[in-house]
Amino acid sequence: MVDTSRRNCPAAERNGPPILAELQRLLPPSGLVLEIASGTGQHAAHCIAGMPGRRWLPSDYDAPALPSFAAW
Repeated sequence: MVDTSRRNCPAAERNGPPILAELQRLLPPSGLVLEIASGTGQHAAHCIAGMPGRRWLPSDYDAPALPSFAAW
């Protein structure tokens, strides 16, 4: 069964690795990260996998976007 709540943005796939690399360089090894305007949730999923010592909190003003976070 395909989860239709999981949104996909090709740009988020392309820019996920460079964003992750910069966050790994800039952020401390552990802590809480609040992501504002998380959109599809793809960046959160990518960063959670690449920065296991951090707790990631995605957020978005657009309520229909919220189920996509959980789907990722």
